[in-house]
Amino acid sequence: MVDKFRGRFSVKLDPKGRMALPTRLRDCFAENKDIVITNSLFKGLPFLDVYPQKKWQQLEKQIDALPEFRPEVQAFQRFYLASGTPVEMDAQGRFLVPYDLRSYGKLKSDIVIVGMGDRFEIWDSSQWNKVFSEFKKDFDSITHVLADLSDASAAKGKK
Repeated sequence: MVDKFRGRFSVKLDPKGRMALPTRLRDCFAENKDIVITNSLFKGLPFLDVYPQKKWQQLEKQIDALPEFRPEVQAFQRFYLASGTPVEMDAQGRFLVPYDLRSYGKLKSDIVIVGMGDRFEIWDSSQWNKVFSEFKKDFDSITHVLADLSDASAAKGKK
């Protein structure tokens, strides 16, 4: 079993909304193949986040520990947590992406799966191509920001 979701994969979504995970991602799961799919956004572009059930439960606990009456916490719960849909994956790594989530993510037949460590993302390929081209243009400035964050984190650890 691999402990992190890594890589970028182009896959097909069949007309009924089923897809199969590439073997490398399938290997990230132990015996429990239950996942939770939810909606997400990046710079206004919709996509789906997919968590192993155990990681989703950890996220729910983190959110439960936040002040429940803060409007931002409530907004996050309503948008992100409330859309979390449990889905069962079969032994071959196939699962059905629920219609409402497919519709939200504007998923057609060509999709891209992006490994993000503890979770993976599902993007419509045309949406992914837009955001990825932006990453390519901004990559130098992104690396500088990460270096600054790393320096700040290291300085904080020395205090």
